[in-house]
Amino acid sequence: MVVFRCRRCHGDVTAPVQEMPLPDADETPAPYEVPEGEECPPRMRPGTFAYDPPEAGERVFRPQVAGAALGLRRAGLEGIVLARADVRGTELISLRGRLNGCCGLDGCDGPNLVCRGCAAEVATERSDCWTLQEVVLVPDAVEAVLTD
Repeated sequence: MVVFRCRRCHGDVTAPVQEMPLPDADETPAPYEVPEGEECPPRMRPGTFAYDPPEAGERVFRPQVAGAALGLRRAGLEGIVLARADVRGTELISLRGRLNGCCGLDGCDGPNLVCRGCAAEVATERSDCWTLQEVVLVPDAVEAVLTD
């Protein structure tokens, strides 16, 4: 299990999560595809994360002690995908131009979640009626820390 934290202030931005394969976007329904009255599932199950693209998860090293940071190689990394339920220590950005969407956040205008501790842009939430339900962490803004 790992916790992602802000690279700038080292505050946690996720709960402990476990790496899983990235679900195919075509297999995950968007809200408008879900029958009326049913809740749209997140792309990633709570408690899990995936690298997008999957090969971007190659680690430079894997420490064996809890609390040590994992190095992440930037191999065309678009982000670290997880469920909104696993996000901690963030708040919406103050730039209204990044908060577009009709029923939620469409995530089309750049990162819209900042670290509550230092205001670093750490993630993009996608929660609109036509988008996948996911949060994508900005790889250069976070680091992964092994948990017990």
